[in-house]
Amino acid sequence: MTLSKRFKAFKEKHHVAFEVAFFMAGFAFDAVLLHRIDNVALLIHQALYLVLTFGLIAWDHRIYVSGREPTGKVLGRIASVRLWVMHFFLGTLLNAFMVFYFKASSGLWAFMFISALMAVMIVNELPRFRKRGPVVRVALLSFASTSYMAYLLPIALGYLHWLLFVTAVIFGTAITVAMWRAYARITHDPNWTFRRAVLPGLAVQVLLLGLYFLKVVPPVPLSLKYIGIFSDVTRSREGREGLEFQCAYTPTAFWRRDGTEFVYREPPEGQKVRAFAFISVFAPRGFNDTLSFNWEYDDPRRGWVSRGTYKTALGKGQQGRDEGFRTFAYTTLSGPGEYRVIVRSSDDREIGRKTFEAVKDTTTEPVVQSLVIN
Repeated sequence: MTLSKRFKAFKEKHHVAFEVAFFMAGFAFDAVLLHRIDNVALLIHQALYLVLTFGLIAWDHRIYVSGREPTGKVLGRIASVRLWVMHFFLGTLLNAFMVFYFKASSGLWAFMFISALMAVMIVNELPRFRKRGPVVRVALLSFASTSYMAYLLPIALGYLHWLLFVTAVIFGTAITVAMWRAYARITHDPNWTFRRAVLPGLAVQVLLLGLYFLKVVPPVPLSLKYIGIFSDVTRSREGREGLEFQCAYTPTAFWRRDGTEFVYREPPEGQKVRAFAFISVFAPRGFNDTLSFNWEYDDPRRGWVSRGTYKTALGKGQQGRDEGFRTFAYTTLSGPGEYRVIVRSSDDREIGRKTFEAVKDTTTEPVVQSLVIN
């Protein structure tokens, strides 16, 4: 047996492992290449993939109903690879959505959403599900259409709002119904019923809408690039792009570059101890929205209790920076204990969080270091 035949036999025996490995490799590849969600060429490219997938599914279904493969030399060769091309388009789109959702995700529920999306992407690569025909593909295309519009609209309009996500869901629903009517007219398939052709896509839309209002869907197109806790943050006009941040902290371990373990010293009478959260959030060019810092304290008797919310507008001139929009907020500490700050978008979805512990200082002269962020 030749080496190529051995490889083919090994691949057929372990086809699931191969599909998963190729999926992971593709995700890692896209995670490096998909740098900016607001890239115009990327948005046009994804829209083209959606349109082509729509047409290919219709053509494939017509061939399936007729029971005859195209016999022409060119058309027959194209038809022979149509399934691979369809799933390549769907896989590429799902990979991109996975990367953007992953970058914007934070918290347990968002992690579960990403895990479920990853499972769907792997399912899309498995031959047994590909053989189920257009029902699975229509559901995947319905999901892809809504996901695309869910970040295209905020990028185009420059803000996040629940009405924009509802509009994206309406668009995905309309695409699902349009596919049903178009395919029924093209293929004349009496089995292409509302139950088979529309309900799977509508189930996807209802699920996405529910997950959005449960704050599970990550807030694309925003993504947290950095968050740190400091004892003080000041800014000057001496750094790159005219703005530099001096972030002070007391190191408790050589690997820490912020005050995650916050050194708390009892302040003099009339003064207060403040903890600062410094963040860098990527926002598309022209994005004009607000962020909120929600501070909480882990009370031994009541659990996590709010210590107030601070809102800030995305600074003019910082949107679209590859390094992210930079800002900070602070809270007053009531004493040693565990605290956290949760950064949320204007539609109240979590962008990121940081938990830190304020520990009582036992030294007489704490060493304060400074981290410069341009």
